[in-house]
Amino acid sequence: MKTTRDTLLDLGEQAIRSRGFAGFSYADLARDAGIRKASVHHHFPAKADLGLALVERYATGLLTAFSEISANSANAGEAMRGAISLHRAALKDGTSACPCAALASDTALLDEPTRQALEATNDATKDWFEGVYRLAAEDGSLDMATNPASEAAATLALLQGAQLLAKASGSVSAFDDATATLSIKISG
Repeated sequence: MKTTRDTLLDLGEQAIRSRGFAGFSYADLARDAGIRKASVHHHFPAKADLGLALVERYATGLLTAFSEISANSANAGEAMRGAISLHRAALKDGTSACPCAALASDTALLDEPTRQALEATNDATKDWFEGVYRLAAEDGSLDMATNPASEAAATLALLQGAQLLAKASGSVSAFDDATATLSIKISG
């Protein structure tokens, strides 16, 4: 059975994905959860506590998803397709983005621990992409430059930026258009 804390994390993540960190209040969460605002504060004394818990929970799920993609991919190209699909799925119908992309423009509103957790999540994502590009250098399933670390940073920027474009336009096709060059690099 889902706990009130889990429900609040789910609602908070939905709000961040669609409206950003500044786009919701504890009153919104309390209303949506069917509880009193004081109960939200019981679980997360400050919005910063909620933000940090959300980023940490998202990071755990994201890294698990990357591990599953790696385990189920025959080569780097398949892994990249899986990562593109994962980021595309975060868009839902074009009204949402992954928490890392959604929080990128709200970093001035985040406390230091949450900013650090966001940065660590992005760094772990870049590390995963770097591993994909290193594998691609061996298996030839991606056309790439000679610097896996730079390719990884560019890929993360492209995927998160494409999510923001899609969210701004309300159309998943904006994501597809923006990531088409990345998909073209996939061989086979």
